[in-house]
Amino acid sequence: MPVNLLALCKQPGGLSVRRIRVSADVQNQLDGIFIQQEQAFYEGVTEEVQFDGGWKPEANELLYAPVTPEAAAVFEAAQVNLVAMPEVNPAAFSEANIRGLAVVVEREGAPRLLIQGFSAAQILDRRFSLILDGNTFNRLTHAAFSIGSQLVASIENGRIKFKNFSRIKLLFDLTNLYQEATDAELDTFCDLPVLQIDNVVHFKHVADQRMRKLIHAIESRGTLQNYTPQQIATAAIEEGFTVAIVNDRIVMPHAKAEAKALLHFLDNGLYRAALTGEIFITNSKRLHSGAVPLQAA
Repeated sequence: MPVNLLALCKQPGGLSVRRIRVSADVQNQLDGIFIQQEQAFYEGVTEEVQFDGGWKPEANELLYAPVTPEAAAVFEAAQVNLVAMPEVNPAAFSEANIRGLAVVVEREGAPRLLIQGFSAAQILDRRFSLILDGNTFNRLTHAAFSIGSQLVASIENGRIKFKNFSRIKLLFDLTNLYQEATDAELDTFCDLPVLQIDNVVHFKHVADQRMRKLIHAIESRGTLQNYTPQQIATAAIEEGFTVAIVNDRIVMPHAKAEAKALLHFLDNGLYRAALTGEIFITNSKRLHSGAVPLQAA
């Protein structure tokens, strides 16, 4: 059954779903395009990993998150009777604020929403565009847009599946999966009795988005509440990393790069290569089945 091209439009209240009217010939071609992109999206995937804000997938992995209320509403709206679905006004296409293109397909009796990203660069009437007519290029005089070359997400069985968080967050608000410390949380962190921050004003000033995310994760896990500074310093030595302790308090380095490295360690984000001894920032927070965790204080 031919697919229907849908537009995910950003509105003040969230995303809305609208139909883009196309000819029957184009509709049949879109079916093949999205099938190919779906195959490419899932090709080689052997494992699906729940996203927690700290994981970058490998080539054989796909990230997923539970559908948010907004994504659930989009998924439901995409399956309503097309007669009742509002359409994108071709005369005002560039004003529709389209963030994604999508189609609904049936897979093993269950619907799946395949989603491409969409940007203003795909709207051809914003530039001087040429179209081939016979053997001659003429200027494009009607509104036009290009179809994306790959999927950014698939919604099915209560999950949003994706490979790149930076791209999917342009469509759906998933900040609850990737939170960063607020100013109040940053104040609380700086006041922890197990930390020594000699220049709190400077630390707060250099605490960028990544550092705030690390601080939020550290506080959420209770790392500095569950382990003593000495336990943390000992564990660091075993990994070839140095954690300075003064008066039973962990010293936060003044330099931003060193402070960030310490936060990565406290978030279980550093590991030492067994062969070279080099220290790397890891993109995985999944526990290895043979790992022996440090005992809390």
